[in-house]
Amino acid sequence: MGSSARQGVAAWAITAACLIVFMGIGVVDPILPEIGHQLGATPTQVELLFTTYLGVMAVMTLFAGNIGTRLGRRRVALLGLALIAVFALACGLSGSIPALAVFRGGWGLGSALFTPTALVLLLALIGHAEKAIMRYEAAIGLGMSMGPLLGGVLGSHGWRFPFLGAAALMLLALAAVAVFVRVPEKREPVRPVGDVFRAYRHPAFLAVGITGLLYYFGFFLLLGYTPLFLHLSTLGLGLTFFGWGLLLGLGSTLLAERLLHRVRASRIVIGALAGLTLLFVLLGFAPLASGVKIALVVLSGTLFGLMNALLTTLSVEVSHMPRATATSAYNFLRWLGAAAAPVTSGVVAERLGAPVPYAFGAVAVALAVLLMALAARPIDAARSSDPHVH
Repeated sequence: MGSSARQGVAAWAITAACLIVFMGIGVVDPILPEIGHQLGATPTQVELLFTTYLGVMAVMTLFAGNIGTRLGRRRVALLGLALIAVFALACGLSGSIPALAVFRGGWGLGSALFTPTALVLLLALIGHAEKAIMRYEAAIGLGMSMGPLLGGVLGSHGWRFPFLGAAALMLLALAAVAVFVRVPEKREPVRPVGDVFRAYRHPAFLAVGITGLLYYFGFFLLLGYTPLFLHLSTLGLGLTFFGWGLLLGLGSTLLAERLLHRVRASRIVIGALAGLTLLFVLLGFAPLASGVKIALVVLSGTLFGLMNALLTTLSVEVSHMPRATATSAYNFLRWLGAAAAPVTSGVVAERLGAPVPYAFGAVAVALAVLLMALAARPIDAARSSDPHVH
């Protein structure tokens, strides 16, 4: 097998592992109400399963780049997959919300090591930044669609089964990366963690990062809180978010690729964020039938997928920093926003009423629209000056 063919196989192995890892995020979605019912947990306690996962991811992404430099990208990817498999199994065997929250935090540690490393590996294996990012986002979209479906099907037999199924799939991903991925490790200097924060000195990159923080607050509010809001069966939730995830993948690949070559990136982001602001208002406060709200959730996957691809692309292209540093800096902010959303939605719903979390989502995304409108010119200028764009 030639060198280019080996690289192609390695890139597909990383892609498949990304898909499986992101299945692990969505697999919890359909079983949240059942976990709450079986373990006698409040909405806030149930949402901790997302918040601990995402909070650990946010903090650990600051160190993932340096860990990858010290140990090698491949080793870190394998370590991340192994940790996910172990903690997914632990979740399936646990019997209380505190234990589940702790084990989900461990799962987040594994994901924090794997996900930024996987993007750096794909960028190295594929070479073309935009193609690598589209591949990465397509894997995320498919994973986020298949995860809820797996959770819905297995969860209809008991809430433990989706965790056990996820652990088995992670072991398959671990085996695929161990066998097929052989990447020459370049000797790179270990950069201080402060380099991540220096990336924020670039105004265009800081604007993209804060937009990501606000946007992912909305993203994970919808993903984490909506299962408690819709009052569907486990399988019904699985099917709903399966459809949402399919459109997420479509938006992050075909739609994003076509629009990026026709329209300025900042304009697409502003339009998509404005659409999501309206979505949150309609979901929470419009007098719509439940079937219409389910359809809105599914269709929103297109805008969410488009935003995922656009912000990831912009974070790489406007930073003028090494890609590993830019990836860590962007991921820290986006996972920070993501971690705040689930537990905030639980507290707000308990104290102010079930629809009110969507008002918080609408405000967060509307602030992102304002920020992107103010920063549009420097962002487009920074992107056009990046040699990798052309």
